[in-house]
Amino acid sequence: MSLRELPEQLHKPNNPVGMTIIMLAMISSFFSTSCSVTTEGPRITEPTQLLPDSVYIPLLANIQLMQVWNKSTDTLDLNSVKKDLFRTFKVSEKQFLDSHRYYQSDFEGQRVRLDSVKVLIETEKRRVQEFERNNEQTN
Repeated sequence: MSLRELPEQLHKPNNPVGMTIIMLAMISSFFSTSCSVTTEGPRITEPTQLLPDSVYIPLLANIQLMQVWNKSTDTLDLNSVKKDLFRTFKVSEKQFLDSHRYYQSDFEGQRVRLDSVKVLIETEKRRVQEFERNNEQTN
C-alpha cells in the first residue's frame, strides 16, 4: 500500500487502524473539553460577611504563624490563641472559614493573597531578627 492510498484506507468502515484513530481523536476531544480547568473567578457564592483583604490577609498570616509555633512547642493552647486572634481581628471563626473557602475557589486571586501573606511573614521575621540583633548589641 502506498502513502497515497492510506487516507482512503482510513475511511473504510471495517479498517481497525482508521477506527482507532477516529476513537482516539473523539476521546481526546472529549477529555480536552470536559477536563479543562478554568482559573477565572470564584466558583462558589460569596458569603454574606466576606472579609476584606485588609482583614483576611493579616489574619491568615497570623494563623499560619500560630500553626508553625504550635508545631514547635507542645505548651501552646491552640484553641485559646485562636479565639484571641479572632477576637483581636473582630471576626468569628465562621466568617473566616467562609471567606477562606470563597477566596480559595479563586485560584489566581488566592495566589496573590498568599504572596501577600508570605511578604507579611517575611517582614515580621526580619523585624524580629533586627530586634534580636539590637538586643544582643545592648547587652
